[in-house]
Amino acid sequence: MNSRTVSPDDLLELTQAAHLLGVHPSTLRRWADSGKIAHVRTLSGRRRFSPPILEHASREMQQASFGKGDNRFDANVESHTLALTRQRSNELSTRPGNWYDRLNEEQRLLFRYSGQRLLGLLIQFISRYDAGETFLEEGKKIARDYGRICFRAKMSVSQTAEAFLFFRRSILESVHATAGLSGPNDQDGYRVLLRTTDFFDALLVATIESYSALEQ
Repeated sequence: MNSRTVSPDDLLELTQAAHLLGVHPSTLRRWADSGKIAHVRTLSGRRRFSPPILEHASREMQQASFGKGDNRFDANVESHTLALTRQRSNELSTRPGNWYDRLNEEQRLLFRYSGQRLLGLLIQFISRYDAGETFLEEGKKIARDYGRICFRAKMSVSQTAEAFLFFRRSILESVHATAGLSGPNDQDGYRVLLRTTDFFDALLVATIESYSALEQ
C-alpha cells in the first residue's frame, strides 16, 4: 500500500470494505489473513483497507472465470451459505424440541464459528488440485470437535448427524446455486460438487467417530 497517496483517514474498516466488495466480512477477513488482499493493522489489531486496492480487487473479481478458484466464486458460496444457515437457524429456534434446543448459547457460538472455518477449508479444498489432504485433515479436526460438542449437549447420535447434515445442506445448495451448472458437460461444476461431497462425507464419519468414542 502506498502511504503517500492514501491517508490513514481514507482507510476503510472491515465491514465497510466488505460492503464495497459485496462480500461477507468473514470472507474479506479470510482473504486479508491469507494475503489475497493487502491491508494494514491498527495498534489495536484491527484491519484497515485502502480504497484503491479494493477497487483493483473488485475489477479482478469481475474478470475472473469460474473453475480456477477465483475470489468471486468463493465469496458467493460463502455469503449464500451464511445467509441460508442464519435463516434456517432462526426457523429452528421457533420450533421447540429439535436438536438446536439442546445447545446452549456458548455451544451455538462455537457451531457458528466452526462452521465458518469449515466453509473456508472447503473452498480451499475445492479449488486446489494439490495438497487437498491438508485442508481435509484440518476439517476433520473441526468435525471431531462437533462430535464432542454434541455429546456434551446430550444430543443423540441421530441428532448429531441431523445437526451436521443441516449445515452440509446449506453449503451444497449454495455450491449448486453459485456454480451455475449448465448441463452434463459442465465438468468444472460437477468437479466442485463431487469435491464438496467427498469433503463432507469424510467429515461426517469423523463427527460420528468422535461422538461414539465418548460413548464408550
